[in-house]
Amino acid sequence: MENQAKQEFNYSPLQIEFLQKNSLLSSRFISVSPEEYIDSIYGQKDKLIVVLGSEKDKEGRIIERGTVIRVPTEELWKLGWRSNAYLPYADFYRNYYNSKTLKAVRAFVVDCDVVDSKVLSYLLSYLWSSLPLVPSYVVNSGKGVHFVYALVEPVAVRGKRYTLNELNKRIQESFEGIGKLDKHPIVHPYRFPGFMTKISMTATAFRSGRHYTLEELMKVFELKPVKAKSGEDKPKKSKKAKVLYLPNGSKAFYGWVLRNLMKRPPIPGWRNKSFYALGVVSYKCKRWIDYQHALDMLDVLYGRMELLGLTKDFPKEEALKAFHSGYTPKTVRVRWKVLCEEFLNWEYRPNKRNGRTREEHLKLMNRIRLARCQSRWEELEEHIKRLIEQGYSKRKIAEMVGIHHSTLYRRFKHLFE
Repeated sequence: MENQAKQEFNYSPLQIEFLQKNSLLSSRFISVSPEEYIDSIYGQKDKLIVVLGSEKDKEGRIIERGTVIRVPTEELWKLGWRSNAYLPYADFYRNYYNSKTLKAVRAFVVDCDVVDSKVLSYLLSYLWSSLPLVPSYVVNSGKGVHFVYALVEPVAVRGKRYTLNELNKRIQESFEGIGKLDKHPIVHPYRFPGFMTKISMTATAFRSGRHYTLEELMKVFELKPVKAKSGEDKPKKSKKAKVLYLPNGSKAFYGWVLRNLMKRPPIPGWRNKSFYALGVVSYKCKRWIDYQHALDMLDVLYGRMELLGLTKDFPKEEALKAFHSGYTPKTVRVRWKVLCEEFLNWEYRPNKRNGRTREEHLKLMNRIRLARCQSRWEELEEHIKRLIEQGYSKRKIAEMVGIHHSTLYRRFKHLFE
């Protein structure tokens, strides 16, 4: 009868797997409504942060860029139809969604992707009792499953940032080997029960355990509290380590590299290395470019390669794997010369001072820029003369040459007298 019902509704194989996981979870745990789940995590919070991911068409082009919105709790379900709406299990100062404005943690989440009913059955039958601590909730999020360790009350981050990050890492590592484990930071947003998944099914939640205190989790996962120094969250190990783990890129540098990759997409033989290099550059610039934006740009680059037929025998999973290999603190000190010659297949052109001091070099570069700028104005003047001879008005000429009309009057007043 169940198979007949599924056939009548024309469910896809992924949707059938989703329903089988729901059936399996409901046989073991108590189903929780979306409203009850939200209340158990956020309590009486008035407004919630919702992260909307980028939307793409079938060809991989972005049709709606991602953003962050703040939604009153009672209006949250108006977004339930969206498959790109995610919520972080955390609070932020003045609701500014950023790792630096993280205020309190409400839960720790383990994201296991590509978990079908067979893998989930194996987990519940043989591995569940061997977990260090059973999660508070299991969320059927579509193709994968989220295991949520909810806290009795929000834990303030101030003075505990290093401890909370380390605990998050250990909780996630305890699920190694179960599906495809996606390790995320505390601020990462997740799909909540009641929201549409990418396979057009509504995510569901099941209560599998109780809420825990921070002390309980630290004890079970063998993490000792680290007392941070005044004004610091993470204890310093050494001066050298602090320099090693400090990103050293800029937003302009990241944009320049990405534009060049779009102009000259990685070719066979250099694709894996190029995505590794993109991961290195993204981590170098992580102070200005967040992780999710870097992933979105990876999708855009891969889509560009697809249009050019450069993705044959190179699946997207391999590109993601190469990107994540480079997106680590150990690669942040990689030199530009190495990235060019060994990973990007670009010509390395260093900016040489030829023995000049920094001040002398800057003065010389400024003189060169001024000379180039003057040369461009002179070329533009000749073009404007021709337009005047053709009878165009001042405003029309300004529009045609691409400068403001006031700039035209100020610089070329002598041409109109």
